Amino acid sequence: MARQKGLFKVTGTLGVVNFYVINGVGYARKAGGGFNGEAIRRQPNMQRVRENASEFGQCSSIKKAFRLALMPFLKGYKHAKLHARMMTLFTSIKALDVVSERGSRNVREGLNTTKGQRLLRTFEVTPWHTMLQAVLEHATFNWSLQQFKVSGFDVGRYPSPKTATHVGFTIGILDFNFDLLDASMMASSTYFMDLTDASTFFEITMDTIVVPDFVGIAVLGLRFYEVIDGEAYEINSMIGVGFLDVRV
Repeated sequence: MARQKGLFKVTGTLGVVNFYVINGVGYARKAGGGFNGEAIRRQPNMQRVRENASEFGQCSSIKKAFRLALMPFLKGYKHAKLHARMMTLFTSIKALDVVSERGSRNVREGLNTTKGQRLLRTFEVTPWHTMLQAVLEHATFNWSLQQFKVSGFDVGRYPSPKTATHVGFTIGILDFNFDLLDASMMASSTYFMDLTDASTFFEITMDTIVVPDFVGIAVLGLRFYEVIDGEAYEINSMIGVGFLDVRV
């Protein structure tokens, strides 16, 4: 690799030389080299690359299906880093699989570990949401009753959208099949709290107890509303989503 000289720097390929610029410095190097698809598929020394690619693809598929399963709670939420953060979550859980051979390690086996379940349960879907974090810190969740209780919570202490009059809390039970990437979600009725409400206690219970067939994940959703003459209008900002519990 050599540096380009002269007042102007060029990029592209000329003959057998690649020209490119990094941090304002021009470089030139002979074109070609590296790995091609055929080498990765067949060469023995590319075995580790093939294994990593297989596991990465599985985690990517899970990430997509999992995010879509959460859409009833994430609708309207936009954050550029959510995809990458979810990918990091599932690759970390997959790495805890000590049963399967490398290249076949999977998220489902990783979730059989205490650490894997903790990683999922503590994952911050919508990070830096002060009201959501405060609610979670003041809450208990009873899986058997599927009942969510909050005490000692002062809604007036936390920021909210300018036009909001109420905040709504909803719990849901997500039943997610990490092998087949199938999912079902059952949600409770939404509990509306006036942003001027001085009460510090509320509870939400699922209308029907949900018994998951696969991995059960209890979800908490927070969304702001503008209520006018008894009609509630969703506000697609400052949306909060968190996990309450995981059952494998």
